[in-house]
Amino acid sequence: MTSDEANEQFISFYTAWRGKLFKAVAAWTGDRHAAEDVVQEVMILVRHYWGRYSRPEILMYRLARQQLARRVAAPMQMDSLEQRQEADDLPAGPARDLDQQLDLLAALRRLPTRQREVVVLTELCDLDQSAAAEILGISVSALKTHKARGLRTLQERLAGARADTEGGNSA
Repeated sequence: MTSDEANEQFISFYTAWRGKLFKAVAAWTGDRHAAEDVVQEVMILVRHYWGRYSRPEILMYRLARQQLARRVAAPMQMDSLEQRQEADDLPAGPARDLDQQLDLLAALRRLPTRQREVVVLTELCDLDQSAAAEILGISVSALKTHKARGLRTLQERLAGARADTEGGNSA
């Protein structure tokens, strides 16, 4: 493979996967600025290793998790309402209202790390279970367990948030 072909392949990969990685990292951290930094660092590393891996998207997510582990000291923070209104990468689905989206993101950030990683990769990034399990270095059955627990916890927290909101409106 020539250098020009490798560059073209990487540019295609970057175009297809950069947004997905940003969405995952932003959901994992709750910090859009840190997510942008991590995505840039990861894409530089992926380019460095380009051609050595048959599935560079697996490498990409693994490198992102490593970068995030190095940033453990950075506190999680919520984006301002203005930033959320401008964002075009909010989770799709029934939670289209801004308040519901913020509740979902806040509940997602309170999940244990492994559950949050699994839910983000399988639900938000739409990766299949085997790819997500490979990225996280766990079995598919462990992934299914974490996913079920995470989704159940999210559902309970969101139901509680809705009940609080409805109760607050009637008072």
